[in-house]
Amino acid sequence: MNLPVFPDSPSRRDFLKSGALATGALLLSRATSRAAASTAANSRLQLALIGVGQRGKAGLTALDHEQIVAFCDVDFARGRDQVAADRKSGPSLARFPQAKWFHDYRLMFEQMSDQIDAVVVTVPDHMHFPIAMTALRYGKHLYVEKPLCRCITEVRALQAAAKKAGVVTQMGNQGRTAEGIRLAREWVQAGLLGRVHTVHAWTNGGTTGFYSHDLPKRDAAPETPPPTLHYDLWQGVAPERPYRRFRGHQSWRGCVDYGTGRLGDWACHQMDAAYYALDLDAPTSIEAATTEPKPETFPAVNTLTYEFPARGARGPVTLKWFDGGILPPQPIEGFTFRPEGGSIFYGEKGALWVASHSSTARFLPESRMQELARSLPPKTIPRVSGGPHIEWVNAIRAGKRCGSDFEIARPLVETALLGVAAIRAQSRLVWDSAAGRVTNLASANRFIGPGYDYRPGWGV
Repeated sequence: MNLPVFPDSPSRRDFLKSGALATGALLLSRATSRAAASTAANSRLQLALIGVGQRGKAGLTALDHEQIVAFCDVDFARGRDQVAADRKSGPSLARFPQAKWFHDYRLMFEQMSDQIDAVVVTVPDHMHFPIAMTALRYGKHLYVEKPLCRCITEVRALQAAAKKAGVVTQMGNQGRTAEGIRLAREWVQAGLLGRVHTVHAWTNGGTTGFYSHDLPKRDAAPETPPPTLHYDLWQGVAPERPYRRFRGHQSWRGCVDYGTGRLGDWACHQMDAAYYALDLDAPTSIEAATTEPKPETFPAVNTLTYEFPARGARGPVTLKWFDGGILPPQPIEGFTFRPEGGSIFYGEKGALWVASHSSTARFLPESRMQELARSLPPKTIPRVSGGPHIEWVNAIRAGKRCGSDFEIARPLVETALLGVAAIRAQSRLVWDSAAGRVTNLASANRFIGPGYDYRPGWGV
């Protein structure tokens, strides 16, 4: 596949701090009006995909009925060539031979902003915020993979900017479009569990090597980045560090500079049903117990306890998280904990299991499910067909909100990131959500923000 490659100009480093920001209002107005004019019910949206390999392939295959006009990836070997060779994603990529390819998203926006309606961001966590904020300055509808941002200050700034821009947003969280999360809310709200007081959520998804690493010795031989990887662009806003394989591609999730560990990767999947069914908001305290933390990387095993205050007619709720091989207590004899995870609700009248990504839900034990089968409440919550990407493009055309738009997703993401902060602080944290700060341990507040100064030239 002979697709054009655009070299990365050194001037891109200062691009967002100069002309783009100075003319932000003009760009926002122009882009917003253009997007509004091009999203008629039967028209194809013109999309840009930033991050094409790995999880990015899901966006590509889900959205190949639209018009993808630009791709951006810091490594074309993984973000283009391997995608093209993949049996499932290759045919989708082949549909867009005229799409332009970029390494640097800033250059892409500079050259093609007037040709793009909406943007999908599927890159490591530390670059969600700068890329998404740039897209919003250009007035683009925005889809960002979970956990939305790497820290709480970024989440709040991004949500506020999206609201001001008036665009349609979606956090990539498959379970929010699934059947199980709707069943859980309908059944809980109907009182079939009575008062729910405890939720257990867990995952053993992914290998430990994704989420926890042993650093090489100081005298270890230097490593050279793959020739196709633009490592400076990959590091982005993060502190400049020498290349190591564990810092790149999939295993970045275990590095505190770039990812949010196993909790940040999986909590949005396994806690979402509890958030939706119980109308949870911000916890008042978070306590973590982990294996020994390592410099620059996350612990291999984590358990957390969140305390949520009463809200409306609902009483207080304790949510416990388990990962890295630690499992919750058995809810009933013979229950099988699936390795990818899930959640279990405990109420006055029994227990409810919700599968990973909220794909389904069932009362425990099975005899209780059979007992209630004929008297379950009607399905009153609208169902979503096609998953979160399809919900997003349909919402753009209809001018509606998505089920996981940034405002709706914010409390769930913040709860996951508060757990990440507790893991890094190795302490119980008392949280003042209105003030956005930890009140019992001032030093932990550095984990509410990025924890480092952004490298200059990225528009944040």
